[in-house]
Amino acid sequence: MEISIQKYGGSSLADDAQVAAVAQRVAEAHRAGNAVVVVASARGGTTDELVRSATAVSDVPDPRETDKLLATGELASAALLAIALRDLGVPAVSLSGPEAGLRAVGPPGAGVIASIDTGTVRLWLDRGHVVVVAGFQALDDDGAVVTLGRGGSDTSAVALAVAHGAAVCEIYTDVRGIARADPRVVPGAGLLPVLPAAVMAEMAFSGARVLHPRSVELAAAHGVDIVVRDASGLGDGSTIFGRRAAMLDSDVLEGRAGVVAVTHDEKVTQVLVEAGCGLVEGSARVLEALARLEIAVDSVQWWSPPGAPLRMRFCLTDEAADEAVAAVRDELGCTVSLRREFGRVCAVGTGLLSRPGLTALGLTALSTAGIAAECVACSQARTTFLVARERLHDAVRALYECFGLDRHDLEGSRSR
Repeated sequence: MEISIQKYGGSSLADDAQVAAVAQRVAEAHRAGNAVVVVASARGGTTDELVRSATAVSDVPDPRETDKLLATGELASAALLAIALRDLGVPAVSLSGPEAGLRAVGPPGAGVIASIDTGTVRLWLDRGHVVVVAGFQALDDDGAVVTLGRGGSDTSAVALAVAHGAAVCEIYTDVRGIARADPRVVPGAGLLPVLPAAVMAEMAFSGARVLHPRSVELAAAHGVDIVVRDASGLGDGSTIFGRRAAMLDSDVLEGRAGVVAVTHDEKVTQVLVEAGCGLVEGSARVLEALARLEIAVDSVQWWSPPGAPLRMRFCLTDEAADEAVAAVRDELGCTVSLRREFGRVCAVGTGLLSRPGLTALGLTALSTAGIAAECVACSQARTTFLVARERLHDAVRALYECFGLDRHDLEGSRSR
């Protein structure tokens, strides 16, 4: 049985009229003969409201109970959508993540899907039902509900696609597809019609909020394609290819030779560590302390000669900064300071490290705009510039223009 996996974000289910509209589209897919699994996010603003409620009754809400509370948002969305489908004469059932067989490991709020038992979902599909699964949640080894962190519903959907052998996972959201830059910063930024999963993962990690990097990495590892399009169903959207590289068209092949998008993140903190221990020992212990907390870091640098005391700096999200500082201080008993005045702007593509002229081009464009780059970090897929937070949007526009992405938009409009 070929299964269609669809995921709808919270903005697509924000009010009753939108739930009814989504139900109509799902009903059409079902009536066309498809076996349909839908993953539902919490309705827009619900998760934030539940977090506010938890912090209103406790200064330090219990993580296990907080996960149970947060999971109710997705449960409500899934049940509402199933009710709307039944009203249209479509047999439908809603399942929680645990009921759909999702099992996870890891702490509350940061679960990682370990396995999926497909039995229950298959049973309902065999009965001709649409199965609506609450995203963002799974069952841990202790039998408790654990949430999957930001973007967890995307990960739920891709994981279900992998487990049920679906070739494509469709993500319906409030944007037309994957843009070359944030359209709120670069009005009219064009869409990437197709792109490799590796590029999308870099974009997601470095600030593009459309998909969570974990969901893209999972799709790439198992050869699942992701299609991102507007919840209205109009337009082709963007296709992120997993391992099926042979299907990449010329746009993606050209993208292998340079920058295809500019991303940014306003919520970045730089951490500076000064310790009396040596470079190798100290840097390893810092990274191990952060790894135990599953805190991702970026733009890691040190400038201590061998045998000299450690001088190290790296970037992470604003939300993780205080926890990271405490962990590093506990590990090394060292001096740790924070710099919160930066934003991160990134040129994303392929083959960037082997083309240093592209980094030079970006630096020149920023300098011409009067923007100083505090730190530059390069890899084959991404060049990262730390700039003053108040100039971040200016930096996005400067890089977008200097790498010729505006020309892609003009060429795309002419071809249409």
